[in-house]
Amino acid sequence: MVLRKLLILLLITYIPLLFAQEEKVYFDDALAQHLKKFNVKSDFAIKNDTPNEVDILFDSLLIKHLKNTYISDLKLSKVSGGNLQTAKIERPFLLITKNSAIIQTKEEIKTINALADIYRGKVDIIVLYWNTKSIAKKKSKNYNKNVIVTYADERHNISNNALAVYKHSFGVPACFYINENKQISSIDRKFFLKNIETSTKTMFVDKANQEIYQMLSSENSNSQISLSTHNR
Repeated sequence: MVLRKLLILLLITYIPLLFAQEEKVYFDDALAQHLKKFNVKSDFAIKNDTPNEVDILFDSLLIKHLKNTYISDLKLSKVSGGNLQTAKIERPFLLITKNSAIIQTKEEIKTINALADIYRGKVDIIVLYWNTKSIAKKKSKNYNKNVIVTYADERHNISNNALAVYKHSFGVPACFYINENKQISSIDRKFFLKNIETSTKTMFVDKANQEIYQMLSSENSNSQISLSTHNR
């Protein structure tokens, strides 16, 4: 009788915890809860001439509230025709947001092409232009076949709130690193190559490679843990 009561007590205690651990937190929900506070503190830092404080605030926001959150299914229009649904992407991917109003160097595009070649079959590279189809199509000619170029014309994208979040949260240009489980692995809110100096390009490439490496390493670790648990 005592053992039965103890078992019931354990079930009452741990089952809610188990369900709580499995509850998914979505990226747009996390932003809705924490972005406003980040923006207020960032504006204060800029007004007080301490712009470096913004980077610290962003890193804190990413690590504490955004990392490992799940993205909603995004429907992207491809310049080549048709749509791309992120839910159907089987590999990790980079979602790079751009706008033609911001100057993009040839070296940056070459670097994105190089990343797409290096990680072909392992990571998908998606570039999203916040422009009309005609502008995005013109830009797409500079990318190689391993880069998927998409566009979002906000004049016809009013109802797609899930996608709009990626522009109105941290602006453009930005890069969202998303693992195969559709979770945010990292975010680079300054994803652009400022100039063609060798040192600048090296830093740009190294940072991207590091983020991709960490994303893939984390997935491999999770797979091994899952396999080990399954075999017990």
